[in-house]
Amino acid sequence: MTAIVIGASSGVGRALSVVLAQAGQPLLLVASDARDLAPLCSDLHLRFGVQAKGLAIDLAGNPDPGARVIEALKDMPAASTLLLPAGMSRSDDDGSLGAAAIGQLLAINLHAPLAIAHALLPSLVESRGVIVGFGSIAGARGRSRNVVYAAAKRGLETYFESLRHRYPPARLRVQFHRLGFVSSNLTYGKKLPLPVATAEAVANDVVGRLRAGSFDRYTPRWWSLVALLVRCMPWFVFRRIKE
Repeated sequence: MTAIVIGASSGVGRALSVVLAQAGQPLLLVASDARDLAPLCSDLHLRFGVQAKGLAIDLAGNPDPGARVIEALKDMPAASTLLLPAGMSRSDDDGSLGAAAIGQLLAINLHAPLAIAHALLPSLVESRGVIVGFGSIAGARGRSRNVVYAAAKRGLETYFESLRHRYPPARLRVQFHRLGFVSSNLTYGKKLPLPVATAEAVANDVVGRLRAGSFDRYTPRWWSLVALLVRCMPWFVFRRIKE
């Protein structure tokens, strides 16, 4: 059955695509640029012999990305796995963004994942499959950086909590990973206060737990202690932290 990866061309999404292909999973890979998807699909097909189809969607500009995904699945095996690692952040997301930039961040980080999930839920429930969302340590507590991004990720957490409330694991496994720092073009060259996980390590962890039940966890797990510390920190201390 088909696994769908939204945001497949880079970072965790690309690493997930490789790990799933190694397991022999037919893939529908979704990203914004067909020029990134075509060589990735060809590479996965040649290396692992899997069916890998690419679908280019502008998540920020398409009002109904779920319909595009459903259309692309017509000539593929039924969907059983939906992974939603797509995301976007901006260095100037400090409360001063204009309406267009706010809309772009909300579209990519919240609207598109929800719209695609809603469109695929009937198929995923029918196959007793799994839906996987990806949050961020940025959503642990609001601060003066990543203002809109963190709000969108917090909203995505609530949505996945609602799915876990609605569907028992026997009907649909609902899994949510709150990610810490992950190696990507966003973290490259930056001096970060805590270790950075590789996208490959995250992908192996996520795929290794696809057959588990429903859960909400930090990945890597030790980030749960960091989040607890952040949430419990007195406000007068927390508001002094800028990085």
